[in-house]
Amino acid sequence: MHIRAKTDSDAAACLDLLMRVHAADGYPLHTAPDRVAAYLAEGDEVAAWVAEHDGRVVGHVALHCPPADPTFEVVERATGLPAAKLALVARLFTAPELRRSGVGRTLLRHTAAQAPMLGRRAVLDVGQTLHSAVALYEAEGWSRVGELRLPLAPDSTLDLWVYMSPAPPSS
Repeated sequence: MHIRAKTDSDAAACLDLLMRVHAADGYPLHTAPDRVAAYLAEGDEVAAWVAEHDGRVVGHVALHCPPADPTFEVVERATGLPAAKLALVARLFTAPELRRSGVGRTLLRHTAAQAPMLGRRAVLDVGQTLHSAVALYEAEGWSRVGELRLPLAPDSTLDLWVYMSPAPPSS
């Protein structure tokens, strides 16, 4: 497996992969199939990477730095770190047939290592029902710093856990 910067030519492969992930496990949560392409393109992406295996894209992750984000607010309240020092790990997904093979773990580690190069600390939010993802983050030493309830509709919310990456090594 090889991790490299995502390019414009990866768009179709990333969308195809995310559509397969959505069909397999509903990620992104509360997103209709006809909105998956918009979900992948939305956000304040500052960097993104893909994992390749045998010449095909098998994973994706990005760092987003929105000017304001409720996840950043949770982290700031819990830790005192300002939003300007945070980067949101976003759009992390892997090929369903390669789950538990290390693709997601490798992408997560790569992204957490890249955030300090932007002068930021990696944080993320995850659906509380996504138990495998939660287990991965905790096994990798990410700290749960709070929870977030996002209203989706009059009678619906998205319940998220908020995590902060391990402290980068001191130089």
